[in-house]
Amino acid sequence: MTQINLRIRKKPQTPGGVAVFCIARNELYFLPFFLAHYRAMGIHEFWFLDDKSTDGTFEYLMEQPDCAVMRANVGYGDKVYGNRKFGLIVRTLVPHQFLLNRWVLIVDADEFLFLPPGIEAIDDLAEGLARNRINSARALMLDCFPATLADLDGAQTSQSPFELNPYFDALQGFSWGPEQVWPDTEYLKDSVRPRMMAELVRRQVPMGNLLDDYGHASLHKMPLLYWTDQVQMNTSHRANVPVSDRVQLALAHFKFYPGYQRRIADAIASKAYWLASSEYRFMDVAVRELRQWPLQGPRSRRLDSAQDLVDAGLLYSHLD
Repeated sequence: MTQINLRIRKKPQTPGGVAVFCIARNELYFLPFFLAHYRAMGIHEFWFLDDKSTDGTFEYLMEQPDCAVMRANVGYGDKVYGNRKFGLIVRTLVPHQFLLNRWVLIVDADEFLFLPPGIEAIDDLAEGLARNRINSARALMLDCFPATLADLDGAQTSQSPFELNPYFDALQGFSWGPEQVWPDTEYLKDSVRPRMMAELVRRQVPMGNLLDDYGHASLHKMPLLYWTDQVQMNTSHRANVPVSDRVQLALAHFKFYPGYQRRIADAIASKAYWLASSEYRFMDVAVRELRQWPLQGPRSRRLDSAQDLVDAGLLYSHLD
């Protein structure tokens, strides 16, 4: 059995409040925007597990005074403790070892959280959840995208992901009640990646055996949790904590950015992600075949502020 050895290379200078935990591999493009986004909502303690980055991610994080930086002896997709992937195990391991009895926001570097209206700081959200005896906050993951993939030709790393991907889909046709662990999935057809897959099928593009095991990626998460020693992440998206429908957060999610083709190739080679990286195998076909295809659907809108998500009914708070 492979033993996990986590080594902390640096701790944050001023810990406190809600902490962020993020697994990062070659995220140098996102990190300046990611840190600025979360610092603006009051976070000043970040815990990063660097998954063997080669693009300067590790060195960049080591220069950030509010960031803890860890490395491990195993990689994201390695099997540990029997047949479980390290990338899942570590989502419980790090909060248990370093962030117990605290609120922790677990997000990827390409995920940017929006808070409900009237809540400007994430510590205020955590206090509101605690006051209402709610120990988690759920979120919809909203893919943001350009008008066409060709619009990213010549994109600069100085351009923010929001600038390069100004559109999202105002998802409809789903419900997520207080007793539901997962939301209804009918809404998935309204989002950009299912539209791309449907277009590939319509064009009869050869995809080998991809459709044999392909399933649309989950577009929801439980990113904000109060961590006790009883909390466990069951999947990378869901913990063993009841969800509440009194608060719904939103995560702007970016699959397209300068150099995204390298991420696709790396994920396919590693087979470390869901269903042997089936989502990346699909995207590898899509970015070649649909480069000029209009990505917007009937419910696509521009994302200029959190109010756009509120107006679409995707972001709200009914806390006392």
